[in-house]
Amino acid sequence: MNVQDKIIAADDSYLTPDMQVQIDQVIRAIPDSQLISPDHGVEGLDPGVSVDPYTHFKSLRHRLGEVHPYKDGMYGDVHVYNVFGHDLSKPNFCVLGYDLIRQMCLDKENFINKDAYGLHTKAQADFTLVNEMDGDQHKMTRLLFDREVFSKQYMVDFSEQTIAPMADFLAKRVATKIADGEDADLCRDYALPLVYSSIARIIGVPLTDMNYFVDMGERAFGGSRDLMKAFEAVQELAVFFKEKYEARKAAGDLNSGDLMSMMSKAERDGRKFSDEEIVAYCRFLLPGGIETTWRQTANLCYAMMAHPKAYADVVADPDLIPAAVDEACRWMASGFVVPRMAAKDTELGGVKIPAGSSMVGIFGVANRDERIWDDPDTFDIRRKKKAHLTFSTGSHVCMGQHLARQNLNGALLALIENLPDLRLACAPEDVLMTGFQIRCPKAVPVTR
Repeated sequence: MNVQDKIIAADDSYLTPDMQVQIDQVIRAIPDSQLISPDHGVEGLDPGVSVDPYTHFKSLRHRLGEVHPYKDGMYGDVHVYNVFGHDLSKPNFCVLGYDLIRQMCLDKENFINKDAYGLHTKAQADFTLVNEMDGDQHKMTRLLFDREVFSKQYMVDFSEQTIAPMADFLAKRVATKIADGEDADLCRDYALPLVYSSIARIIGVPLTDMNYFVDMGERAFGGSRDLMKAFEAVQELAVFFKEKYEARKAAGDLNSGDLMSMMSKAERDGRKFSDEEIVAYCRFLLPGGIETTWRQTANLCYAMMAHPKAYADVVADPDLIPAAVDEACRWMASGFVVPRMAAKDTELGGVKIPAGSSMVGIFGVANRDERIWDDPDTFDIRRKKKAHLTFSTGSHVCMGQHLARQNLNGALLALIENLPDLRLACAPEDVLMTGFQIRCPKAVPVTR
């Protein structure tokens, strides 16, 4: 029997039987190119660093220290491309230690966000987005988002209404594929469609357009691979959202719980979002929210499948889900680096940093700093909790972290409820994990 005929209908009305069949067809049509990390194979990135940045950068830190200038395409002796497209006529440094990255992120006087994302953000918008704002401008805009748009309670409610039924549907679909003798992959069949459905519903785009938007997101965030294609994808998304927003505004159709509706009504201390901002944030958050979060969900799936004892523990005690999610974020972060700019001549870790220098904090490596965590390369869902850097820290902590955590928690809950005996269909070392700016497995094949 074909999997489309055996999918169990979810309670939520948006997952009608017809919609489930369409989603199944869309998932099957996802090209392999959309599942690999965006920068694996990019010129200037050592393939060995892409596969295992931990060993290379921890060795560099132990041998030569925690702060390194970028010279001839290398930090020390580690080959890495210019991740954010920074202006290399000015100094550029990487930061490898946990405490120093925290210091850089918390020191708003010496290290700022303005221009920190280089060409990476130039491809996203033609005006300053919240991630490159500083001072009062940033504070007011973040408050508007945090209190009026992405409130924690809204995300909890949204999880129950959207993430939970979609995760349940996709987990049952995986079970059906396995029962029918089909290959099942937690990247293609689970992580990507789950996260896309969440972000798409918030922004208000149709689930059946998933492949189109994932392709646009992959190209928009693939500036390291092809900057021109990134610009073209952003412009295409801009046209789509501008037309959609103008049509909904003219029709008085801005009363639902999606991003356009919430942003159009948000106001705090006299601050409102302009029409231009609403369109820009829709086009920025769709690929931005999907790229890092679906890959983090895939990393979580891999971590649990590669550690069957941990998975069995969570099956036996679902209260361990938040701890397992947090440990997966520390152990295998999808977003791996965070940028800053030096606002003035300063010093970090005993290294002089000239004003105008661009900074790259490699927090994926710092999340395994042995001075902070015992046995940091080991995945341990019962370790004593300490704040990792995957969602950054300070005033620029990830704006979408509540949504990301809801996705991750919901993803793991649906797996243990529907597939308590799920396991990898290969050896853990055969799963190819790659990427530097954004890391993820190419596939997580599973069976029962």
